[in-house]
Amino acid sequence: MSLSLDKRYEIVFLHEHPEGPKWGYEKIASYVHCSKSTVAYWVKKYKKDKDLTDEQKLGRPRSTTKAQDNRIVKLAMKKHDITSTEIQQKLEKQGVTVSSRTIRRRLGESGGKFVKETFKPLLSEKHRANRLKWAKKHQKFDWKQVIFTDESTFQLFQSNRKVWKFVGRPKIFRTVKHPQKVHVWGCFSFSGFGKLICFERNLDALFMCSIYERGLLPSACELFGEDSIDWILQEDNDPKHRSKICKKWKEENEVTVLPWPSMSPDQNPIENVWQLLKIKISKKKIKTSRRLKAELTKEWNQLPVQLAKNLVNSMEKRVTALINAGGDFTMY
Repeated sequence: MSLSLDKRYEIVFLHEHPEGPKWGYEKIASYVHCSKSTVAYWVKKYKKDKDLTDEQKLGRPRSTTKAQDNRIVKLAMKKHDITSTEIQQKLEKQGVTVSSRTIRRRLGESGGKFVKETFKPLLSEKHRANRLKWAKKHQKFDWKQVIFTDESTFQLFQSNRKVWKFVGRPKIFRTVKHPQKVHVWGCFSFSGFGKLICFERNLDALFMCSIYERGLLPSACELFGEDSIDWILQEDNDPKHRSKICKKWKEENEVTVLPWPSMSPDQNPIENVWQLLKIKISKKKIKTSRRLKAELTKEWNQLPVQLAKNLVNSMEKRVTALINAGGDFTMY
């Protein structure tokens, strides 16, 4: 879909003008509702000849009108799982003949991507009400006093990468039936990242207390000061965390626990850290759990303090997004 002339100058202003915000391509694309490549094209064209008008095209004329382009985009936005072929069939019923390939191009020009759905937990009315109540209560909370914690699982012989395939040249990723798994517990605060504990055994309440001893307390001393008791522990509502044994340990060690709403991984910024680590680990050729533990520890120790600061600073926006969503899922 071709951008209007005023939109093109808006892109240039947002990126280039001395009085403009000097945004990056991705943010401008989101604001103007076009693709990142479209933003890059008009910025480069402006730098080259200061001319943002359309160049005379020597190829064949465009097969769809602007109204038809808008119709294609509206159909894709309206139905949750519609395909380009289904859009083509709907247009044919309206007397418009266009190929599914052209439809995919038009959707791409408008910033659309045919990707996997975003998975979010199914929330009951009670979940949404509790999440909303929690968010309103923590709008002005001092998140710099919180140590965020969570557990995650990494496994060998797992890949989510995309590759280019050619006819007669298959690219194969070998898998095993029962891959080895490594579980991790980690924590961070505004001051940086704490310890990462790797383990292969099942996590029960007793072992959770040992993680508190070996991971939580040393990290809290490092991040908040050896004698500080002003920090607050964030953890989800896993039954192990709420067990009598763990509750007693936290009481004996004077650990203050932050109330946390159920079904709220979108509010815990450490989820972003696990995703980042999984991307980094997926690019390595690891064949043993011992090597996996070593690489996880290495990557964890290289995480920058600025990342921790950015994640903690995101909490205010996460809480606001949750309130705006009425307690429903957010895109964090």
